[in-house]
Amino acid sequence: MPAAMLGWQTHGSYGLRILRAEGLVRDVEPGSPADKAGIVPGDQVDIGSLAPGSHFDLMYPRPGDQVTARILHGATSRIVTLDAEKKDVPDLLRWLYVGEFLTTAAFIIVGATLVFLRPVPMTWWLWLYCIGIAPVNELLEFYSFLPDDAFTVAWMFGRTFLGGFSVFPLLPFVLRFPGDRIGGWRARFRFPVIALVLCIFIYFIGISWYGMRWGLINYSALNGVPALLMYALAAWILIATYVRSHGTDRQRLKWAVSGMLVAFGAQVFVYVPGPVLVAPTADLVSIVMPISVAYAALRHRLIDIEFVANRAIVYGFLTALLLAFVSLIDWLTSRLISEYHLALAFEAFAAIGMGFALDRLHGALESVTDRLFFRSRHIAEQQLERVARSLSFANRLPSIEEALVDEPARWLELASAAIFRHDAERQCFVRGRSLGWQPDDLKEFPDDAPVVRYMHADRAALTSRSAAWEIEGLPAGAAAPALYVPIFCRHTLYAVAVYGAHVNSTLPDPGEIALLAALAPEAGLAFNQLAYEELSKQLAEKV
Repeated sequence: MPAAMLGWQTHGSYGLRILRAEGLVRDVEPGSPADKAGIVPGDQVDIGSLAPGSHFDLMYPRPGDQVTARILHGATSRIVTLDAEKKDVPDLLRWLYVGEFLTTAAFIIVGATLVFLRPVPMTWWLWLYCIGIAPVNELLEFYSFLPDDAFTVAWMFGRTFLGGFSVFPLLPFVLRFPGDRIGGWRARFRFPVIALVLCIFIYFIGISWYGMRWGLINYSALNGVPALLMYALAAWILIATYVRSHGTDRQRLKWAVSGMLVAFGAQVFVYVPGPVLVAPTADLVSIVMPISVAYAALRHRLIDIEFVANRAIVYGFLTALLLAFVSLIDWLTSRLISEYHLALAFEAFAAIGMGFALDRLHGALESVTDRLFFRSRHIAEQQLERVARSLSFANRLPSIEEALVDEPARWLELASAAIFRHDAERQCFVRGRSLGWQPDDLKEFPDDAPVVRYMHADRAALTSRSAAWEIEGLPAGAAAPALYVPIFCRHTLYAVAVYGAHVNSTLPDPGEIALLAALAPEAGLAFNQLAYEELSKQLAEKV
């Protein structure tokens, strides 16, 4: 926010433009302090002759600042002292600084909101990128009034975290985008990307330290080259993600991918040297990225936030209600009850009573928000609870499998679902009814597979991450297994229900996992009844 007001601050200038890598003077403004001191293009500022901290004064001068340096020209050298004079900022540049602030604010608000509503590695990496998008040059110029020691800390932080390195959290984000999963063709990039991010982080610490100790360096090149390479790699991953998507996935992706590609293209002009108006204009154009990502997340459910948004609304309302109540009690006791101990006792009893009331109110309020804001989610919960209750009345195998496969996929909009039943003679689990699985996909797996042992040990549903099961023949993309639900029949693992992600590639949230897991006990009873009837029939035939 301070950078937004930079255009209205007092600026200084020595009237010379320096090629920072060598201290070579490129331009000198007529009538400026540098011109009056006899400095001409082609002179070289001896950076090593500057007093400690003076290179900051040379980069970010304020009216009245004074810097003494040795000027080299061929074999001759001389000492000059420059006094910075006031410099006016063009009106257009002032408003572009405001535009940069709005862009940064949009990035930070969208990034923070997505982390709050869906706190997964993908959104955390996006959040780090959103923080780093802040205009580092404007921020350092604003805070250049600080003492040398304090400004050195600001310099190191800005150049390390808000400089070119700010691009690198973008790579882990696009690898996980949009479903927070790294699988298929992305898997081969996981460890190289993490190693690259760590190496580049050390690189930027190095050049920041060098710039702090030795003064002017060519940050445009040192920051720009690796940053531009990373933008190109991130753009390639995004395009590959879009090309490999199909149907509704592609429709959901197009707005976010288009917005990010436009923003990446604009950021190229931030790192390429050019006129002073180019970089802030490019930053302003980059605002399309947070807007398009937010639109895709809210309008097309690109990032599934319903579960946590519901809880956020409920707890936010309850918190506001509790604060208002406690404030009212405090005001009443301070105004109406003068005796301190009596007021304290009254507040304590009122707070305890409010706690019991909020506990009763929570369930009702959550039900109301489900019906008002998340009607489709509320209907899905009701339907799956009804399916669980009705399983005890299913007396045919196709009916049980349909309840475990078709109904969850329909109401939760899952990309795939399948049931694998145990075959004792063959010692394996054989695929039965399935949706989203191709005929050539995995048809069976051994009954001593790791995922089977884990379910025997935990007797609970396993996510794809906790199962850590890799086997050939599984569906790819959103249809890839995201949840394994064990179905026990008399302490024996009789079947395994396998569910994929949502059709928009987001993983099932904790509430949906609980809904799917709740089907297992009733399904176990149904399978047990079916096995009992089959056994009774076989015995009757033998008799």
